[in-house]
Formats: sequence, structure tokens, C-alpha cells
Amino acid sequence: MLWHLTDSDEAAAQPAGKTFKGTRLPGAVTFPAVLTLTLWCVVPALIVDALAVPLERVEFEGASQPSIPGDRIQGYLAKPEGAGPFPAVVGLHGCGGMHETTKQKLADDLVAAGYVILLVDSFATRAIDQACTAGWAIVWRRVSDAYGALAFLAGKPFVDRGRVAAVGFSQGGWVTLLAAGTVAPGDLRFSAAVAFYPLCRAAGLRPAMPTLILIGAADDWTPSEDCSRKVAVWGTEGPPIELVVYPGAHHGFYYPHLQPGRRLLGHWVEYNGDAADNAGVRMRQFLDRHLN
Repeated sequence: MLWHLTDSDEAAAQPAGKTFKGTRLPGAVTFPAVLTLTLWCVVPALIVDALAVPLERVEFEGASQPSIPGDRIQGYLAKPEGAGPFPAVVGLHGCGGMHETTKQKLADDLVAAGYVILLVDSFATRAIDQACTAGWAIVWRRVSDAYGALAFLAGKPFVDRGRVAAVGFSQGGWVTLLAAGTVAPGDLRFSAAVAFYPLCRAAGLRPAMPTLILIGAADDWTPSEDCSRKVAVWGTEGPPIELVVYPGAHHGFYYPHLQPGRRLLGHWVEYNGDAADNAGVRMRQFLDRHLN
């Protein structure tokens, strides 16, 4: 079934109390389970706070795997004002790390929405510059990092340990999907997962939690078609899975520093303000639905 959403549906994708003017994203497509929707979305204007949220550098242990202890990992923590407990997000960067502008943008966005955020740096303590040509070993290490970050947050009195999501980008999105479909170590579980342009073909098991995938139709690094096929294979039994595909958007569309676009390791990467803004709204709405 093909649905065309009305203006009232578009308004639901905007933060309450705000009216946005912007261009439409023609033909953005979302797949909740096997249902296909064509989305015509009003994209919000970017609102920038005068003061950036301060990020505190922290360290924690990655979760141990059978016969393999977790590594010591660095991260950057930010929280809303007050005692909480607040819902929280574990942020997972791509294969090239997380650029400072993206790190601050994500922290500002989520803390303003009432979330604690821990941005995991999987490379600093391992002396890795980039892992774009690395294999599965670092990816599985990063799954351990994600669960170590979850345990670290669970030990904080201002975090509600039952309301923590994983949000990942590119390789971090792949890590997010693996963590969402993997039997977690210990008794801690993520409650939701958001993956920006992940490597869907290598995602593995169906996520055991509500999951949102955001990807560009023009992505030649992690093709959206792979995500469509994977969601179809996963089927409809279990927690909801949503896939949103942005027409004309390339890999890295959320990263402000990719202006102008450029070629990286043979792939085109480029910021897309319309897609980034809309994806940010959808991410927050998704987290609000499943963590609040």
C-alpha cells in the first residue's frame, strides 16, 4: 500500500509549538515493518543555541566478551540541568571518528530534548586514526564498547537505566544494529536503536528492540537497497522497525562539515541540510515514543 501523507501528518514531524518554513523532501520513503509510505515532509529550519552544551571527557571499561576483557574507552558526557533520572543515548561514531561539529550538534540537540548523551570514542585509547578499511574485529570490539557505555550510564544516579538508546552513524550504525540484535552481556539492555546510514547487509539478526534506520537513496557506500531488503527479510514479528530513505541524499548527510561534498575512499559523501534536519526531528520523536 502506498500512502501520501497530508499536511497534518507533516506537522506531526515538527517539534510542538514551533512552525517551520522550508523545502519539501520529495518522495522520502519510510518502511514501518513491511508497510511502505511515501513521505512529503516539511523540513524544519536549523535552530542553533548560542551556548553549546559542555562535554565532559570520561573513561569506562568496554563490556567483556568470552575470554576477551573489555578495553579502556574514552567518551564525552553531557546532561540536562537537574537531578533526573533522565533517559539517555549512547552515541557511536563512524569509521573515521566523529567530527567536532557533529559531536557538538548531536549533544546540543539531544540534551535540549532532555536526554543524557555519552559519545563513545572507540579510537582514542586504541591509537586508531580511522577504521574504514578494517574488518569485523574492530566492529565486534565496538559492540563491546557500546555495552560498556550502557553499563557506565546505568551506574549514574541521573540516568534511568531502563531508558537508554543506541544511536550510531555509518560504521557506528552497523555497530548499533549488531548490538540491537545481539544477546547482551549481563542484565542490561538497550531500549531502542537509531542507525544513520548503516551497513545493513551485514546487520545480522533482527533487532530485539524498536529500531529506526535513516539513509539516503543516493548512498553508494551503504546502499539503501540493502536496508530495504534486510527489513523485508526481518519481517514484521517483533518490535517495530522503521526505515526512512531520503531522495538525493548521500552517505554522511547528517555531518555539517561535509560541505561541499567530496569523494572518500571511492565513495561520495555530502551533507544534506534538509535530510539532516528531518532526520534529527524523526530521531527525537522516535526516542520520545520509546524512551518516555
